[in-house]
Amino acid sequence: MRLRGAAGLCLGSLLLTSLGAMQPVEPSSLPIASDQAKALQTHVRFLADPSLQGRKPGTQGNRAAAEYIKSRFQEAGLVPLSSLGGYGQSLPARLGDNLLGLRPAAEATAQAPYIIVGAHYDHLGGAYLGADDNASGVAILIELARTLPASRHHHVLFAAFNAEEPPYIRTQQMGSQYFADHLPQEIGSLDAIQAVVIMDIMGGVHWEPLRETVVAAGAEKSPGLYRRLKEASGMLNDERGMMNVERRNSSVSIQHSPLNVLPLGLHLIEELPLAGHVPFSDYDAFRNASVPFLFLSSGRTPRYHQPTDLPETLHYERMAATVRWLERLLSAIDQDRDRYRFDADRLELADEVATLQPLAAQAAERGRDIPGTSWLSRRAMQRDVEWLKTFDPRSPQPEDITRLERLSLRIQCLLADLPVCFLL
Repeated sequence: MRLRGAAGLCLGSLLLTSLGAMQPVEPSSLPIASDQAKALQTHVRFLADPSLQGRKPGTQGNRAAAEYIKSRFQEAGLVPLSSLGGYGQSLPARLGDNLLGLRPAAEATAQAPYIIVGAHYDHLGGAYLGADDNASGVAILIELARTLPASRHHHVLFAAFNAEEPPYIRTQQMGSQYFADHLPQEIGSLDAIQAVVIMDIMGGVHWEPLRETVVAAGAEKSPGLYRRLKEASGMLNDERGMMNVERRNSSVSIQHSPLNVLPLGLHLIEELPLAGHVPFSDYDAFRNASVPFLFLSSGRTPRYHQPTDLPETLHYERMAATVRWLERLLSAIDQDRDRYRFDADRLELADEVATLQPLAAQAAERGRDIPGTSWLSRRAMQRDVEWLKTFDPRSPQPEDITRLERLSLRIQCLLADLPVCFLL
């Protein structure tokens, strides 16, 4: 009887885990006022319409999405690659096409390098319509193609990749991998690519402190690209080398930018307990070839890979701000004539700590924590907050890096409302 009573008390405690937690952001409460936000919503509504049945590769819905993207590329004045005979790069096994459109450099030379901006347009199919994953990224791609003027020194190639979702991800059939393995003649070699920007899951919103935030990963591998990322985002370093982050209204905010673009080392996303190293999007094809890249995402929400991932759940004004931010970033990259170097092992631990510290502090506080946080997860987060106060990123130990990875994954786990976050 005593054992049953104790079990009942434990169960009761677990059932009360969410009392006092912050409520999720309600997407329907977010304004859609600007013309660009309305245009983004139009793109997402078409791509995530039930008539396209989830855009699964090889299906009529996937082909309809491809035709829509081709039309938008044409309207934006993008040039098809003559070696392909159009905007489509056909994938094997009748999976469909990658869609490629070029904005040539204003002062094009035979040696002009390429900047590639990409997002995958396929999804799981059936009842899984994929508004956030990844109609949101494609919508931003289309709007950027429409508004971006020709760069002076770099060709800009807009790429809507196909076949990114399972079972194709991390295989030779993945559209971005096929592109990297079968470069169009105009590009010729991966050495001709200055940088790649990949967008995936760009519209979701769940936790108020991240409402205006996009996470940027991967640029830390290339010092030149990382410098441009920080400049475009208004990130300045203080005398200790730490990223200067303002905290207004107890929320994360970056100086000089209406959009919070927070750097997060790729290892804080990919290194999973037990599973090990797991890449998550199209950037992997370029990272493996040592091509400098930037991966942008607003992160998973509880709607990730669910039938509830619908057009009405996205933050379109933040997506519009992302278009404007990308214009600034690409303009900054265009100023660099020297090729970026790539160092696969390079980290920016001080900036990672500066990103995670304010997020962890809010996630550890009842009433400001991530919706659905259990007392077990909150307690683990509180321990991590105390540890971060003592962690010196200038002299890390391997166990410190592992703990930083676990902290990042715990936050991501809570944002996606997974049931085992306290185990990380």
